[in-house]
Amino acid sequence: MQPSITLLALFPLLGSISASPLKARQEVIGVSSPGAEAVSATATESGVTASSSAADASATSVAESSGASDTSASASSTDSSAVAAATAGSTADTSNDLTVVKFAALAESLEKTFYETALSRFDAQAFTDAGFVDGQGIFDQLQVIATDEATHLTVLQSVAQSLGGSTSDVDSCTFNFDSALADVKTFLATARVLEFVGIDAYIGGTTLIGDKSLMVSAAEITTVEARHNTVLNTLNGGSSVPNAFDMILTPQQVLSVAAPFVSGGCDPVAALGLTPTPALTITNTDVPQPGTLLTFGGAGLDGKDQAGLFCNMIVGGATESINLPIAECKVPDGLDGTVHLFITSSSTPLSSNIVNQNATAIVAGPAIAFIDTIANPQSQLLLGTNINSNAAATNGSSGTGKKKIVITQTIVEEDIV
Repeated sequence: MQPSITLLALFPLLGSISASPLKARQEVIGVSSPGAEAVSATATESGVTASSSAADASATSVAESSGASDTSASASSTDSSAVAAATAGSTADTSNDLTVVKFAALAESLEKTFYETALSRFDAQAFTDAGFVDGQGIFDQLQVIATDEATHLTVLQSVAQSLGGSTSDVDSCTFNFDSALADVKTFLATARVLEFVGIDAYIGGTTLIGDKSLMVSAAEITTVEARHNTVLNTLNGGSSVPNAFDMILTPQQVLSVAAPFVSGGCDPVAALGLTPTPALTITNTDVPQPGTLLTFGGAGLDGKDQAGLFCNMIVGGATESINLPIAECKVPDGLDGTVHLFITSSSTPLSSNIVNQNATAIVAGPAIAFIDTIANPQSQLLLGTNINSNAAATNGSSGTGKKKIVITQTIVEEDIV
């Protein structure tokens, strides 16, 4: 039996998607996944443990095969690299791989259901009424994102099967998004959070993956989630790409954000063997901006004396958090973009890298905040005069006495023969 190999699984899902003013997209999905010989997995308290009794023999077989095919110095070098890679793969710890796939499937199922529910509630006119110049165009773009999430879920379900398991115990989860779908503005704000946390989740999950082919699959999905996030940043009036680096959360931290939406049908803790970190919420009623003194609540702080606790703000590209006493947790000037917020028991800044992070110091978190200080010209095209008020106010504009020019464009779609 050979070690894990990369297969190309083609899913002719959904054919093509027509979205005005978006060009038609043809969906051909390339999936990197373990081979059909992937070993079976058994659940353990911490996740899933997989074992392969023939791994060493496989590596030896590959080595012998590559040695027999040497025809030149160049070929010999290439074969040696292949042997080294095969040998390294045979010793990789794949015990958490199925858990990571199931965790990702839960996140994708949540996002898929979220968009489907929202788009059944808000039609194109609802987006026009919310201030968008082209409500139909926004609706169509969000449908494309919803289709992506559904495709990701289908792929992950297939990958779990190739690992000898399934995602059935997380596929059964039901969700309640009532609090997030009060209106279009709340829907888009929540979608922005979920897309960013999705990026966090995939990057964080790679730290637990042993099979390199699964890392490739995770990377293929992560980049698309990042594009979704850019769209949602723009639809919320924020910077399209506020930082040069994204951030990362552990699966336990991601579950802390996602768990409140799970209403029944499953037990994520039992299914994944992962316990969410204590929940943290931002209790400010106004949208945070530089100078805002942040206040907190949530189950993680219930019954705790907040004296002696510290607020930690992690931003993209930073190696460690901004650490402040919780009573002095004020958003600093010059900040723009997404912020991960944690409450800790230590005055030592929290590492932004989860591999080096002192998890024992975390009392509650994360909470996600978007600090939108720079007005986005692309949002002006989409929102017309209803440009993000927080960004305008932060930039010193009262929004009165100035005339905004709304630029519209017509995209003519041509049939491609």
